[in-house]
Amino acid sequence: MGIHRHGRTTIRLALAAGLGIASIGAAPASGATTASGSASAAGTRAPVFAAGRAHAADLAVFTRMRREQARAWERGDSRAYAAAYAPDGDLVNILGEHMHGRQGIAKAIQRHFDRSLKNTRLLELEEHVRFVSPTTAVIVRKGCVLYGGEKACRPDTVSINTSVAVKYAREWLITSFQNTLVHPGGQPPVKPPSTG
Repeated sequence: MGIHRHGRTTIRLALAAGLGIASIGAAPASGATTASGSASAAGTRAPVFAAGRAHAADLAVFTRMRREQARAWERGDSRAYAAAYAPDGDLVNILGEHMHGRQGIAKAIQRHFDRSLKNTRLLELEEHVRFVSPTTAVIVRKGCVLYGGEKACRPDTVSINTSVAVKYAREWLITSFQNTLVHPGGQPPVKPPSTG
């Protein structure tokens, strides 16, 4: 059984540091024209809704999931946040902490919500969605976590994450999520030791 590429949809969004799933707003197909979206808090363009019909319903589900996760994050509700994950899903956060299973994710994330992520929110910057089959999507996002009254990402909080979403009996769930901090200038945080 091979993997078939069913199209590529580029989406602008913002779901940061954490863990979530995507927003919607696809780039137009070649030759298509769309109205521009409004500016977000970070000065990027809001999503433009011009997804192909083949995936429009799926992208709408991703938008709903993303919004529900963002609201759960803001409330510090790890159970609601983890509801987007498959029962046996995996999450690797920016600290390299591996969480397994929806219940394990909820338990670990709640510790973060109660401490270092208390009173934080997610900010969407950009997103790219690629359907590798009718029931599997790879979602790559860039964003950050906002602390207190912050309105824009600090350079030390920007991350890029990758989610693999799988459609189980007509329900999209995240089966795998991995998040990595972006280092300014693309440089590693520590100079590797010299050899020789």
